[in-house]
Amino acid sequence: MAEGTRISAATLLVTALLPCAARADPVTASPAADAPPKSADAAPTDPEAQKTQSARRHFRIGVKLYRDTNYPGALAEFEAAYRDKPGPGSLQNVALCLKALFRYAEAATSLKLLLERHGAELSEAERAAMQTTVSELESLVGTLKLDPNPANAVISIDGRVVSPEAVQAGIVLNVGEHTLLAEAPGYERRAEIVRIASLAHLTLPIRLRATAGFLNVTTSDPKAAIAIDDEPLAFHAWSGPLTPEVDHVVQVYREGFEPFEQTVHLELGKTLDLHAELGAPTGAVDEQAPLPAKPSAPPPSKKSVGLYGLLTLSAVGLNDTPLNLQVDGSNAHMTLPSFGLRGGYRLSEPIAVELALDIGRLDAKGACEVDDTGTNCVAKRTFSLRSVRVGPNLRLMTRGDMLRFATSIGAGIVSHRLELSPTEAMDGTMQKGGSASSVDPYFCLELGAAFNYRHLLLELGVIAFIEGATGLHGAFDQKTEQAVFSNGTLPMLGLVLKGGYSSWGTRH
Repeated sequence: MAEGTRISAATLLVTALLPCAARADPVTASPAADAPPKSADAAPTDPEAQKTQSARRHFRIGVKLYRDTNYPGALAEFEAAYRDKPGPGSLQNVALCLKALFRYAEAATSLKLLLERHGAELSEAERAAMQTTVSELESLVGTLKLDPNPANAVISIDGRVVSPEAVQAGIVLNVGEHTLLAEAPGYERRAEIVRIASLAHLTLPIRLRATAGFLNVTTSDPKAAIAIDDEPLAFHAWSGPLTPEVDHVVQVYREGFEPFEQTVHLELGKTLDLHAELGAPTGAVDEQAPLPAKPSAPPPSKKSVGLYGLLTLSAVGLNDTPLNLQVDGSNAHMTLPSFGLRGGYRLSEPIAVELALDIGRLDAKGACEVDDTGTNCVAKRTFSLRSVRVGPNLRLMTRGDMLRFATSIGAGIVSHRLELSPTEAMDGTMQKGGSASSVDPYFCLELGAAFNYRHLLLELGVIAFIEGATGLHGAFDQKTEQAVFSNGTLPMLGLVLKGGYSSWGTRH
């Protein structure tokens, strides 16, 4: 653009920006400056000539869009013209478009830039007029200073991200309403409307509510990879939000070293710093090997390995009766629950070993003792059968973090003791009762479902015992010694409920 055209443009623009002045169209370049090359078919080959031609085209389109009141489009065209061929005319028209869009602070900045870069091309009167216009535009803005917590919150105003430096120094905003959005990983987003008056200086604290816990993991080895909950994330260091109030498995690993693994529990809104070191070398290490772009998958986690303990409550019933007593009456049979303990160690995700202890008691009241014909009840008897079982179990489990199916197979020794209370027979004679005790082997099978929540472990299943009873003999009612159970075995079936602690926990 010709020198005289630029100066004329400055005068016209400043007049348009001055208060109480009639609106003026953006400046137009002189016909000579905007004329296309003499040959419409021949494009200029000189790079500078190409930029000049492109600038003129953007400038002409910007003028047309401005006259059509398409200020955003005109702004884009004048900015493109200035990028191709910097000059005061394009920059002045940028300021005019910004003013039309009520972006007073940016309009003032554009005029300041014009004075800084192109002031020598303007007359003294034009420079003075622009300084006055800048002051008047700056009177239509206010300053917003934010105090965000957390400090790394990303602040957006009217959809545009504000730099951390501007957040600290104060954000210059045009008068009116502005939409402020603050967000940070692990925090709830906050949006609000902020009203800015002219020349106002507003301070606004921004407090975001935490929705996560925060973990900082570092290691001294820059080639060590970091994975959390089986997901590879970074090398050397990682920081970020994680689900609070649950356990997370942190792994630090590198080929040729024993990996590091630790379970961490994060509190809501709190930050935990963890420094992890690799273990001893396990093989040759190539220090010259390049670092891959992304960490490889971590080694199998040991999160499902560890101790556990359970209290058990079971209700089992006999499939046989001692001494051929009949307990078919409505008041003749009562099953008391059995209590027990399970303590074990989970060797891997699907396999565990445990030691089982069960103490049970079965009482029967009003059981009928029949005569030799098997039809007539000659006495009502009360007996108690107590059992104590001790033995190891092998547990097999399906995979699953919270829910899994489990089977236990066990064997051991069981101590039985039968007490038969004395009573008066139907014919008036006294039956003295008796007792018997023995130690026999047993076999146990459990089928059920296990549920983990954090470190709480719950199980519900079906339990079956097959207990030896060949050693259970005794002399009852002054008769000769006899076997308590005619077939020599004592089968039992029922339900079992378990609850306790597992050291591995869950992440949900």
